[in-house]
Amino acid sequence: MMAVLAACALSSCASSRYAARARRPGARQFFDERTGSNLSVVDQPLIFARRRTDVAAFAHDFATLVAIEIDVSGTDRDYLLLYRWSTVDPRLSAPPGPDQGELRILADGREFDLKPRRHLPVSLKYRSLLHVPNHGDVVAYAYRVSLRDLRDIAASRYLQLRMPQQRPRLPFSLWADARRALARFAGDRRAPHAPP
Repeated sequence: MMAVLAACALSSCASSRYAARARRPGARQFFDERTGSNLSVVDQPLIFARRRTDVAAFAHDFATLVAIEIDVSGTDRDYLLLYRWSTVDPRLSAPPGPDQGELRILADGREFDLKPRRHLPVSLKYRSLLHVPNHGDVVAYAYRVSLRDLRDIAASRYLQLRMPQQRPRLPFSLWADARRALARFAGDRRAPHAPP
């Protein structure tokens, strides 16, 4: 009987903890049935782009960056999901491979060198909730990050992405600024810089 009461108390505590998180601004919450985990996803993704005038006048490569928190049995972990996609005809420039996911984020002179995880920590079937671009050739990568990293990225004035393993080795510049959304998601009380 005591074991049952203890289990109920723990379950109630976990539920109220998750409910409190659900009220946090800047995040969408849902349950991933495949992994059995609760997810919080930033409201808006950061989108970076680089011009590809080497292959077409108005072509761009894009990198969509999405912050997520995964709660498995009360243990929280923060990740960045990165979606690489392009308006370049794949016959002129092939999409990057799954093994070409090294990421360098430049934020106000600080470098975040991130290695991709072997497997995505979440199912991408929740496309709209995870901000997966509505594009045919999307290559996805996942990176383990700290909450402090997310806060530093959100508060930075200057942001740039590089994918060292991918050609051409041109940087990606900020295309759609969602630093304020990332700051809310990360619970950062510093005022992020206004969009340039």
